[in-house]
Amino acid sequence: MAGVLSARETAYQALRSRILNLDLKPNDSLNDKELAQEMGMSRTPIHEAIMMLGIARLVVVRPQSGTYVAPIVTEIVEMEQFSRFVLEKEMLFRAVPLVTDEAVRRYQENLQVYQFYLDAHAPDRKSKLFELDNAFHRIAFELTGTEKHFDWMQGLRHHIERVRVLSFVMNLDDSIADDHWAILAAMVERDGQTAVEVLERHLTLYQEHLKKMQAVYPHYFQSKA
Repeated sequence: MAGVLSARETAYQALRSRILNLDLKPNDSLNDKELAQEMGMSRTPIHEAIMMLGIARLVVVRPQSGTYVAPIVTEIVEMEQFSRFVLEKEMLFRAVPLVTDEAVRRYQENLQVYQFYLDAHAPDRKSKLFELDNAFHRIAFELTGTEKHFDWMQGLRHHIERVRVLSFVMNLDDSIADDHWAILAAMVERDGQTAVEVLERHLTLYQEHLKKMQAVYPHYFQSKA
C-alpha cells in the first residue's frame, strides 16, 4: 500500500510542477494513459494524482469532453495573493529586528545569482528565477523560525504561481530585483515600515502584469471559479 501512495504522491508532485511551470498549459488536454507511458508509471497513480489536482483546482473535468489543465482563474489569483501578502507582511516585519550579517550575506548572494539569470539566456532561466524569487522571500520566514508557514503557503498557491511564471516568460520581471534590493536595504536599516511598504508594492505588481498577460494569452484565463 505504501508503494501505491508513494507513486501517487510522486505523480502528483511531478504533474503539479509541470502545470505551475506552464510546461502543461491552461486548457491542455490530459490523458492518463499517455502520461503513464511518458512518466514510466502505471495508470492508477496517474489517475489518482489527477483527482488530487482536481481538488487543488489545477485540473478540470469537462463532461463529454475530457480532462484538462484548469485555466488561471483571476478570482482565485486575487485570493491567493491577498493571503500571501497578509502572512508575508507579518513575517517580514518580525524579521527586520532579527537580521544578522549572515542573513544579509544570504540575501545579497540570492540577488546576485538572480541578476545573473535575469540577464542570461539559459534554457532554465524561467525555473531558476522562479526558485530564486521564492528563496528570497523564504529567508524572512527562516529568520523568524516560521519556514514551515512559508512551505504550507506555497503548497496552497496554484493560480498566482502560474501568473508569476508567465511574468518570467513574458519578460515582465525587470522590477523584481530592484524591489528585493529595496526590501533588503530597509531591513539593514531596521526600517520595518518601509520594508513592508515595498513588499506591498512588490506583491501588487501582478495586477498590472495580468492585463498584459490576458491581452496576449486570453485563452489561459477565466474570471470566476
